[in-house]
Amino acid sequence: MNKTDCDNERFSSKTVGIVIIIVSLLLLTVGLVVLPVVGFIFAIPLLVLGIGMIAAPESKTCQLIMDGLRTKKT
Repeated sequence: MNKTDCDNERFSSKTVGIVIIIVSLLLLTVGLVVLPVVGFIFAIPLLVLGIGMIAAPESKTCQLIMDGLRTKKT
């Protein structure tokens, strides 16, 4: 694994998180109009999952690679 792989991993994790949040907000909106309880049942867990994907830390491998790159520069 190299720096490019780590950057791609972070980008894809954030992108998936944003897509999940958008889908959950759409489900929440539709759920409020059609069936409020069903909308909440599906939308709230997806919203939590999306926020979790965005806030997820880097993998340990990427942290080691980035730390190694930072020490080489100084």
